[in-house]
Amino acid sequence: MSRRNYGQFCGLAHALDVVGERWSLLIVRELGTGPKRYNQLADALGGIGTSLLASRMRQLEADGVVARKLLLDQPSSAVGYELTDAGRELARAMVPLAVWGARHQMADADCATEAFRAEWALNFLIVDSEAPVSDVDAVYEFHIDDSTAHLRVRNGRMTARGGAAPDGAEATIRTTREVVSAIVGQRTTVAEAIADGRIEADGDPDEVSRLATIVDGRIRSRLFS
Repeated sequence: MSRRNYGQFCGLAHALDVVGERWSLLIVRELGTGPKRYNQLADALGGIGTSLLASRMRQLEADGVVARKLLLDQPSSAVGYELTDAGRELARAMVPLAVWGARHQMADADCATEAFRAEWALNFLIVDSEAPVSDVDAVYEFHIDDSTAHLRVRNGRMTARGGAAPDGAEATIRTTREVVSAIVGQRTTVAEAIADGRIEADGDPDEVSRLATIVDGRIRSRLFS
């Protein structure tokens, strides 16, 4: 599959040869929370167009970033896509870039017109497979504006999915996307936002405290160390 490239002997240039096209990194973001069918990707990436999405998926598959997968846990078995090992490494590398955007480029973001999904806010928590979470077995539900997602912590790992937790949650968080951006951008913490009322937290108080510790701790130690 031919394409333009930078023609530079540089790791960044070669990385951008693969994922520098419009939408490519957002496809990786979507698959960072788990395998998805083609129509789920199209729905999450409103505006991409089916032909362009198909082109991007072919290219990312050819470059070894994504792979096809039979999704047996869906309502009806279907072929979907998942990140390869290289793709998961790329997803981890994207986290500091996303945080940089939250810190420096979102002051004028228009919440009234820009699309948002709660699971996007959970990506930075789950993509680092080298940072297990031990001694936690819980489900946390997030209501961010009018979008809902849930985070499952089990066996030292985290998974995130859109929608409410099917079997209930130990703790539920309600807040706005502006507060989430401030937390990711390190302008406040979960603990501070709960204390001053910008986050409404329900459920087991110990689990609420544990969730705040997980989020705030990962931002401090992993993203800004």
